[in-house]
Amino acid sequence: MNQALANPKSRGAALVLLAGVCWGFHGVLIKFAYAMGASFMEVFLSEGIVASVVFAFLLRRSKSVQLPQSAKEWAWLALAGVTSLGVGSFLFLSFSLGPVAIGATLLFLYLPQIYLFSILSSRHAFRWSQLASVIILLLGAAIATDALSVFQGLESKGALLAGFAASVCYATIFLITPRISQHSSATFRSLFLSLANVLGSLLVLSSLPITRGEISSEPISFVALALVLGFVGQAIPIIAMMKGIPLAGSSLSGVLASTELPIAVISSALILDEAITLQRGAGVVLVFLGIVLFNLRSSK
Repeated sequence: MNQALANPKSRGAALVLLAGVCWGFHGVLIKFAYAMGASFMEVFLSEGIVASVVFAFLLRRSKSVQLPQSAKEWAWLALAGVTSLGVGSFLFLSFSLGPVAIGATLLFLYLPQIYLFSILSSRHAFRWSQLASVIILLLGAAIATDALSVFQGLESKGALLAGFAASVCYATIFLITPRISQHSSATFRSLFLSLANVLGSLLVLSSLPITRGEISSEPISFVALALVLGFVGQAIPIIAMMKGIPLAGSSLSGVLASTELPIAVISSALILDEAITLQRGAGVVLVFLGIVLFNLRSSK
C-alpha cells in the first residue's frame, strides 16, 4: 500500500475526493438524461435503485454486518436517510423555481455550516487560514456559476429557500456520518441511504406530477444511461463518503467534496465541448486554491 494512504486520514481524504470527482462527472452525464426527457427526480430514483442493488449485493457478501442496536441509533440513521433525500428533493425544487446556478451555488453554503458547527462544538480550533479557505471556495463557486448576475435578476425567493434547505441537508450528512459510523457498517449505511432515496423519490413522483418527465428516447438507452448514473451518482460516492468522512473528519471532507464543481466545469468542456470562459476558469482556480489551502493547514 502507498505509504500516504496507510494513514487513515489520508485514506478518508482520498475516498471523499473520489466522491467529489464522481459527482462532478455526474453533473455532466445527467444532462444526457435530461435530453432524453427524464426529470431530475426520475434520474434520482433510477440511481437509487441501481445503488440499492449494488449495496444489497455487497452486504450479502459481507462476512460481518454491524447494525444499529438502540432506537436512538436507528433515529440517527433515519435522520441521515431523510437528509440524503432532502438534498435531491430541495435541489430539484430550487432548479424548478429558478436558474440552475442558484441551487448549484447555494448548495456550497454547506461549507460554512460545517465549519461553524465544528468550531462551536469544539471539534476544531478556529484558524483564520481555514476561514479564508472557506471564503475563497464560496467566492470561487459563485464566480464559476455566474451566480452574482443571476441573483440580481431573480424575482422568486422560493429558489433561494430551496437551495439553502438543500445545503442544510448536505451539511447534516457530513456532520452526523462520523456519529452513525460508530453503530453501523459502511455498506449497511450506504444501503439504508440509497433505499431512503428510492422510497422518498417514489413518494415525490407519485404525489407531485410536476416532478415527472416524458422520456422520449428508447427505454433501453435510458436504462443503460441510468446504470452509469447509478454508479457515478450514488453507488460509488455514497460508499466512499460513508467510509471516508469518519476517517477524514467532517470539516476536511466538506472542503474536499467541493472538487465536484471544478470537475464538472472541466468535464463539461471535455465531454460537451462547452467553453471555459475566463470567469469560469477563475472560479475553478479559486475553488482549487481554497481546497489546497485548507488541506495544507489541516495536515499540520
